[in-house]
Amino acid sequence: MSNPVLLIADPNTARLAALIRRCEARAGVTVLGAATPGEAYMLIESHLPRRVAFSAEFAEAVEFDGLADILTMIDADVSIFGPLRHRTGRHRQFATPDEMLAHLFGGLQPARGPLRAEAPAAPASGPVGSVILMGASTGGITALETVLSQFRADCPPTLIVQHIRPGFAEGLVRRLDQLLTPRVVAARDGDPLQRGTVYLACEADRHMGLIMRGGPRIRMIAGAPVSGHRPSVDVLFSDGAALADRLEVRAALLTGMGADGAQGMGALRRAGGLTIAQDRDSSVVWGMPRVAAETGAASEILPLSRIGKTLLTRESQRLRRMS
Repeated sequence: MSNPVLLIADPNTARLAALIRRCEARAGVTVLGAATPGEAYMLIESHLPRRVAFSAEFAEAVEFDGLADILTMIDADVSIFGPLRHRTGRHRQFATPDEMLAHLFGGLQPARGPLRAEAPAAPASGPVGSVILMGASTGGITALETVLSQFRADCPPTLIVQHIRPGFAEGLVRRLDQLLTPRVVAARDGDPLQRGTVYLACEADRHMGLIMRGGPRIRMIAGAPVSGHRPSVDVLFSDGAALADRLEVRAALLTGMGADGAQGMGALRRAGGLTIAQDRDSSVVWGMPRVAAETGAASEILPLSRIGKTLLTRESQRLRRMS
């Protein structure tokens, strides 16, 4: 099994470098360092650290609570070292870096295996005439929470591809299911789409798409990465485009690096679907939505706060042409 990953976050770069050097002699573990909230977010998302230690200065930053919430999703142990101006009982606290390091390395076991997938969704109780598709990467977890917080218990079935490392997606499913009104589940091959359900692509070795077989269903597709990713947003959006003559399809491409999703979104727009890209100001990284905007794939470019309501209320080009 892979080595457990530990993360130390400290804006004092000299102290951070010294702490990392002290950890280098430890065998069987991987120790990473972050000097800014952005660096910490990227490392958390890409490496799923087992334990994370924040300096007091870092823990008093406005971004700390959001990072700590993400770590809760993956069951990471969070501690703080150094004197805090405002003490908190939420996380274990240590007065010195020495005490923190002793805790960080104490009693480590081999890396956790992946969680088992969710149980299959129950069959849909009625016909599904519309579907919402979303894709995101860097910064996408918070963006998804913002968009989905506006969804009702009877929202259209919603399929999401979020670029994250294996093992992280199951924790995201649990968190979103606890926070949101709709039910959130891990997508499974053959699942019939239901209103009021959000499906997250959790299988790192398969793409997620759509197929019509007695109504719209999830299909999980083996294959090479597309646009550099598996699962790929482009695959999901392309499947949506193929079904846009039979379904009302609405899609949003949220914050993230690269271009995954832009090509599929272009196909979906040409097929008559509603296509939305997150705007620059509200994106953590304006990469994927930027490409969609610049290539004309997005019919609308909106701030994050407006995307959820628009997905729920705006008609697609196809329906507008039919009305």
